[in-house]
Order: sequence, then C-alpha cells, then structure tokens
Amino acid sequence: MAILTYPHPILRRRAKPVAPGSPEARRVAEALRAEFARLAAHGLAANQIGLPIRAILVRLGGEERVLLNPEVVARSAEVEVDWEGCLSLPGVEAEVPRAKEIRVRALGEDGSPVEFSLSDLEARVLQHEVDHLDGVLYVDLLPQGERRRVLAAYRQAREAPKETVPSLG
Repeated sequence: MAILTYPHPILRRRAKPVAPGSPEARRVAEALRAEFARLAAHGLAANQIGLPIRAILVRLGGEERVLLNPEVVARSAEVEVDWEGCLSLPGVEAEVPRAKEIRVRALGEDGSPVEFSLSDLEARVLQHEVDHLDGVLYVDLLPQGERRRVLAAYRQAREAPKETVPSLG
C-alpha cells in the first residue's frame, strides 16, 4: 500500500466505525502495521492508506498501538502551538494549535474498551490521527492566509525531489 496524499478524496471523508475482531478490523490492523514499519512517523490513520475505517496506529510510551473507533472525549483549555507535518502532505509543515492534554476513548484490537489521558506530543499525535478519521487535515486548523501559504508550498514540494522526514502521520 501507499500513503494517499492531498487532495485524494478519501482523506476528506469521515471514516466508518469498525467491529473489533471482525475480518475487516484484522485486515486494517495488519495493513497499518505493515505500512507503519516502513515509515518515520508517530502515527498513521487507516484512511491514509486507502481504508476508510476508524482505526489508527500510534506510538505511545514507546509502544505501537492500534486503536479502533478512537475519539477524543475531553480537551484541556490550555492550547499549545507546535510544528506539525503529515504523511499525506509531504514536504511542508506548519505551527498548529492543539489542546495540550486530552482524554481518549477507543477499543483495543480485541474489543476491550480503553480510555487514557495524554499530554504534549502524544496528545498532539492522537488529535492529528483522529482528525484524519474525521476528514480533517492539519492545514484546516490554520488561519486562511497560512493555509494558502502551506498548500502553495506543498504544491511546489510535490514538484521537488523527495526526502524522508519524520511526520506525525
């Protein structure tokens, strides 16, 4: 599989929930792991590899975890602005505001409910990946002028030679 890049239409559609333990859930978890192993990234959403399913793979506390049907259920009022890149918008980055702390609810691959709190980079990664599942890209969170600048730079970067850079996913 390959990473889908902007403006692929799957990246703008809300992904559908998946039943844990189903053949579809197993297939998407395997596909996420296979693709993630080839990447320098902190996370990956299933729709980025062409599977419009609510599943992500993220690195939390040094451990890779597949989360099914994840949702951010609480966000801190404190916002942190930091640089983000995206595998689906390669070659560009921007400073993006995100909640510093979040509470996440999801299902593990076996269907067991999981709920946890995250802060800093891990909170940013989870918000970024859940946004993907909702059809939202980080550039959508930028002021209009900055968004135009980043997308123009992206179009230019697509024409330039490729290089590998770590990305949120």
